[in-house]
Amino acid sequence: MLIDRALRLLVLVSLTAFAAVSLAFGLFAASPVVTIAATILWGLSFGGAATQIQTALADAAGEGVDLANAMLTTTWNGAIAAGGIVGGVMLDHLGAGSLAWAVLASTLLALVIASRARRHAFRPGPRAFD
Repeated sequence: MLIDRALRLLVLVSLTAFAAVSLAFGLFAASPVVTIAATILWGLSFGGAATQIQTALADAAGEGVDLANAMLTTTWNGAIAAGGIVGGVMLDHLGAGSLAWAVLASTLLALVIASRARRHAFRPGPRAFD
């Protein structure tokens, strides 16, 4: 329901919450209460990301939606693999504390991109259903 009515707002709120989680992990990793609360917020903010991204992509792709969805799947899987590799290298060389800051930086970048993508991926008005 929220995706159909307020996709852009939902994406921006989710990314902001995810950035707050990363900041909490970076600053208060030793606090069990903060870690548990941040983990719950992480689940809420990241749990719908795939649906949000796919909907925005479909809106932006128009008639090329089938190709765009194939590219999304490939990119998503590649990003997961790359994240595992980069995360492993960071963990080995910089320690666990570096991961939260890397996630925060990439989330802030995503937030800037999503906030500026109003015209293409987040067109106002009702979504066309065929």
